Amino acid sequence: METKKEKVAVQNLQFCTFWLSGRLFGVHILDVKEIYPEVSITPIFHAPNEVKGYVNIRGQVYLILDLRPMLGFESKEIDRKSCLVIFKNTVGEPFGVLVDQIGDVVEIASDQIEAGAGDGGGQDKMGAAGMVQSVCKLPQSLLVVLDARKFLGSVEIK
Repeated sequence: METKKEKVAVQNLQFCTFWLSGRLFGVHILDVKEIYPEVSITPIFHAPNEVKGYVNIRGQVYLILDLRPMLGFESKEIDRKSCLVIFKNTVGEPFGVLVDQIGDVVEIASDQIEAGAGDGGGQDKMGAAGMVQSVCKLPQSLLVVLDARKFLGSVEIK
């Protein structure tokens, strides 16, 4: 008797990639509103370490988070390669994240993506507190896909 193998529809997903502390991260491209190269951030005094400040882009004020401390890395000074990834309002209140360097848009087949550590809800090795959604091995590096919808909730208010 023959058994029929179920065909699983493989779809391609696109990710906006960026570098932090020499590691490649990404978020779903559909969550990204724009990449903003001008990094002129107004600080918010007494804010948690994860909050870098805010920017005004064409009359819209965005809260800017620093992903480095959120992922367990040391903060670093803003340099000429630093960029802001601004997210759509569907992700949360108007906000963006500061990244070391922007990467490419990467398209990956869904069957190449493995579940990440974010499922457990606890802290993973990077201190990501459930922000890691999945991982994918690329020819030159490992891509860690982050869930942008969890960024704002990961900021510790003391």
